[in-house]
Amino acid sequence: MVQATIMYLAGNNGDQIPYVVADASAIAKGDVLELADNMVVTAHGGNVDTPVVGIAAHEKVANDGNTMISCITNCVARLTLKAATGTSLIGTHVSMGNAAGVVDVSSSLDEEKGWSLGYALETGTAGQTCAVRIIK
Repeated sequence: MVQATIMYLAGNNGDQIPYVVADASAIAKGDVLELADNMVVTAHGGNVDTPVVGIAAHEKVANDGNTMISCITNCVARLTLKAATGTSLIGTHVSMGNAAGVVDVSSSLDEEKGWSLGYALETGTAGQTCAVRIIK
């Protein structure tokens, strides 16, 4: 899986929000988290058209007894653009692509449904990393 690299934390140290996670889940620091149920998250696994809540602030080891994870929602992070067609222009909204941990240019439906993760702060082409302002 491709993890985000946080460049800058904004607000109150990235405005971390606690979410519920299954004890059996393994989540790496920097994984983009998608909402699976009411305040329950999983690591993004390549699903498109999925609500995302931000970036995992720390690692969650499978079967460690923990059922909470902190999510960073207010930051600038480097994310990998979708290999086949992902291209971003400065200011373009991005949402999750069809591979685990990669982003793609948002469609109008993504923006209407609130599935956008943030917007690009630099131009990037397919497979490159790009700075994204996470606004979740």
